[in-house]
Amino acid sequence: MKKNVFVLIVLVAFFVISACQPTTGDGFDKITFNLTYIPNIQFAPIYVAIDKGFFAEEGLEIELVYGNEADMVALVGSNHQQFMIASGEQLLLSREQGLPVVSVATWYKDYPVGVAALKEANITEPADLIGKDIGLPGLYGANYIGMEALAAQTGLANADYKLVSIGFTQVETLVSGSVDAVVVYLANEPVQLRARGYEIDVMAVQDYIELVGNCLVSNETTVENNPELVEKMVRSFRKGLEYSAANPDEAWTISQKYVDNLTDEVSPIQKEVLAESIKLWQLTPETEAEQQVRWTNMLDILIEIGLINNRLNIQDVYTNEFLP
Repeated sequence: MKKNVFVLIVLVAFFVISACQPTTGDGFDKITFNLTYIPNIQFAPIYVAIDKGFFAEEGLEIELVYGNEADMVALVGSNHQQFMIASGEQLLLSREQGLPVVSVATWYKDYPVGVAALKEANITEPADLIGKDIGLPGLYGANYIGMEALAAQTGLANADYKLVSIGFTQVETLVSGSVDAVVVYLANEPVQLRARGYEIDVMAVQDYIELVGNCLVSNETTVENNPELVEKMVRSFRKGLEYSAANPDEAWTISQKYVDNLTDEVSPIQKEVLAESIKLWQLTPETEAEQQVRWTNMLDILIEIGLINNRLNIQDVYTNEFLP
């Protein structure tokens, strides 16, 4: 796969031997925290943890960096940097390529992907997708994995439907009638569609199969050699998560300091995006058995669709030792 080759190239370019943790002049550990995508309301718990001083209480100074997930996972896997937010499928794909990344805390309890269609299309269950054109950003990422997982779990074959790469234009493409359905993030596009007055049906992948969503990710070197740092990051992150869920209005206000487009014009929609996101968060840590199911299901799907060739040891992929 081109994506996997690119990860390897970036790894070679950035691989360095682990050095001591950089500190600021006042003795704080300086942490580069890699966030995929761009500044967005979905990262509210991290903005809250910074603004409320949860990281500072642990002696951590956080620098947020946004960018491509594959690039960042190579940096964290090589221990050039120590922490990022990454999706479950990206973590597994990276480990097969030799990047020893590890999930140290689960963010999402439910896989945040689903398939949406306008009400008049009468697409309410997977079987209704037979013969339909389904739009998604491309044959990569969580949208693609979620769609393939939904199909595999419900007995749909690739020939039963057509996947159409549309970039991140799900809302516009669906309402224009260019496709019959679109693969969406449950907390995003459905909110936008309803805000525009469209009645829709949504099939959530989580209703058919349990998969791993976004995680707080580190690497084996940091976990083994600096567990106190990992514990501080997990504790600060979870404080931000719990505080945001309990105080969504304040989390919204804080996020405005970090996200440029959170204006009064977009606030009703984006506030609803935050509310829907909170429903997906893992506020109560999972049991070992629950995590085993999610990670195993994700690995099975990646093997089934040919993105992973070897069965990984699930026990190496995540750790619960830093959770409360």
